[in-house]
Amino acid sequence: MLGVGALSLLASLAVPSKPPGDAGPSATGKLTSVSAHEHSSIDGSSSGAPQPAPTSTTVPPATPARPPAPARAPSSSTVPRPAAPSQPTTAPETHPPQNPPADIAPQPNFLASCSGSQYDDSSACVSTTLAAIANARQREGLGPMTLPGNWGSLSPQQQLFVATNLERSARGLGALSGMASALDQAATAGAAANADPSPPPGFGFVQWGANWAGAVGNPLEAIYFWMYDDGPGSSNLDCTAGHTSGCWGHRDNVLLQIAGQNCVMGTGYVADAYRGTPSWAELLVQATGPAPLDFTS
Repeated sequence: MLGVGALSLLASLAVPSKPPGDAGPSATGKLTSVSAHEHSSIDGSSSGAPQPAPTSTTVPPATPARPPAPARAPSSSTVPRPAAPSQPTTAPETHPPQNPPADIAPQPNFLASCSGSQYDDSSACVSTTLAAIANARQREGLGPMTLPGNWGSLSPQQQLFVATNLERSARGLGALSGMASALDQAATAGAAANADPSPPPGFGFVQWGANWAGAVGNPLEAIYFWMYDDGPGSSNLDCTAGHTSGCWGHRDNVLLQIAGQNCVMGTGYVADAYRGTPSWAELLVQATGPAPLDFTS
């Protein structure tokens, strides 16, 4: 077990289509958090009786616990993470948009500028995390992430929604139209339970994907680890040269291949659910029909 201040993540891959109004998915990604950078995956194609989702656990190299950073903390120096281990010679499984060929350690290391024990939207945290995202995006030939002018007035849940859409639109994927109230409730329940959320009973869907993160104070941190620190060379024990199907599971969910006016999201944030630290969850759904929204950007 890692102490407060260490990162903890898990995800489930997209779930295939079900009839409208079905009570639940054909496979789920319900997991219990046990350590940092946790991941799970399901094969995305199941039929007949429900199938349990295989799980895997990752344990990153030990790093010093970062101290809490008060809101609007002054800028602090960054401490790069040790170099990633050698990459496997077997190319990882890819899904369009193509995944990075190797894991990208955050440069600069925003963990030194952001609190892991409380919500941290300080200028130091945001600017350092955006710099790391820009560095990682550059390797894909993409420009930096530009936050909307009203970022600071958004709730943590709304910020997670906006950041997820920014990653999608940067790669030519359709933005999700808004935050659906029913999915927000499901995502909040997932965050409270430190587990992947799933569409609630009766919510008709074509497909969906979900992510969870704990002990990170800003949604941009969660986005970074989901998008760029999730593949070969990361702490994902389900992502090895001999078993690449578990690589980039979080990223595949953020960039879920869905389109249409009924593509919506639910986001959840609980300030102290993960061992007294923030817990985040998101649920991306291609719904079978319109859903009441509580936020659009």
